[in-house]
Amino acid sequence: MIERMATTWETIEERERRVRGTRTTSVLARAAEQVPGGDNLKAAFAQRPFISREELRTIAHEHDEGPVITVYLNFSGQRLVRDHPLFRTVFDSLRHGELEARKPYIEALPHAQRLRVPEDLAEVHAFLEGFDPEGARAIVIFKQGARLNRVMPLPVRVADSLTIDVDPYLEPLEAILEEQRRVLVIELSKEKTTVSVYESGYEEPLGALKAFVPNESLDASRPDKVQRRRLTHLQWHLKSSAQLADRLFREQGADRLAVLGEDRITSEFEDYLPKSLRDRLLTRVSLSPDANPSQRRAAIDGALADERKREEEAAVGELGFYKGHGRLAAGLEPVIDAANLFLMRQLFLDDRLAKAGYVCRNHHFLSLTPGPCPFDNQPLQPAENVIDELVEIARLHGVEVMLLTYQPDLLGPYEGVAAVLVTAVPVDELRAVSVTS
Repeated sequence: MIERMATTWETIEERERRVRGTRTTSVLARAAEQVPGGDNLKAAFAQRPFISREELRTIAHEHDEGPVITVYLNFSGQRLVRDHPLFRTVFDSLRHGELEARKPYIEALPHAQRLRVPEDLAEVHAFLEGFDPEGARAIVIFKQGARLNRVMPLPVRVADSLTIDVDPYLEPLEAILEEQRRVLVIELSKEKTTVSVYESGYEEPLGALKAFVPNESLDASRPDKVQRRRLTHLQWHLKSSAQLADRLFREQGADRLAVLGEDRITSEFEDYLPKSLRDRLLTRVSLSPDANPSQRRAAIDGALADERKREEEAAVGELGFYKGHGRLAAGLEPVIDAANLFLMRQLFLDDRLAKAGYVCRNHHFLSLTPGPCPFDNQPLQPAENVIDELVEIARLHGVEVMLLTYQPDLLGPYEGVAAVLVTAVPVDELRAVSVTS
């Protein structure tokens, strides 16, 4: 059987080389700044419950030698039972399995590093014991003694995993952040402009620009001149703010622009923006100066949701074209077959979809039925939700993933899951390979 798979697909050496390519240390460049956070998980989470893309670069490189513990955990509905949250039980199971699998590596560590592994795992367990997801769909934890302590609730589902390795397992989080909209937020008033970045439900202040306001008392006898001066200085302020927005939009790698403030000021401000930035305008919201952070988040999230609805409808509307050209796999089994052959270019999923299955994480192989992995003949591991495994493998191999959250019923004709293929492949041929495996 293994020989048949190798001639049909690729040799085991080629397969393992392809998989290793997704496991390398982060491709992000090294950052100069230090990662913020306390010397334990609770302190780090209290100080900063978000990991920016810049901080991710630092995590990739700024850690001591020795094992790093990385945990990804889902918070599905059944896992949030009040009396006994099941995600903690899942963590205990992951911990036991990883300790067994990595026993030779851990035993070969220097004494201090070897002792640190159970201590770090115990702290992760203690953190989860007191953690309330509060609406988060998942969580990622990075832990290495006092040097690396980072926690981030995630807005999307992930595949459960726990790794103990010399490098943190960053690739799933990198892919998730790449999928999220990064919004540059400009809040305007006559006296001041504040700038921040909004991403994954978190807002990061970047700075402020104060306007020069003429003093009316200096020329009270000539009110018309004072008014003209005020208008001139407002124009200067808006122009400077637009230049600042243009620069920070590029420097921060933002995807969209949100402008908050009084209608008259934000409308005039828009005229000063370069066309390239106007084309990225997500929303222009009228907010009073005393608006609280919840109102700001609600306005931005509402605009992002509206944009996402339009994107979901447009994307699913194109699937008929690919189906007509033989480049669409529809339904879970054909999509898994395409994933196993690395034929997916885009993946579309009903975000409510769940299905138990089996996985070989070493060779990125999925199945809905038990059996051996065709590449190493080892038993496939049970997966509580093979959909999460499918999403993670897709992300690791650079597949564009769209989880339909707002209009999942659009995928009804495709049984909730579809994949655009890199080339035309008859579905019967995919099924034949699956049956052979």
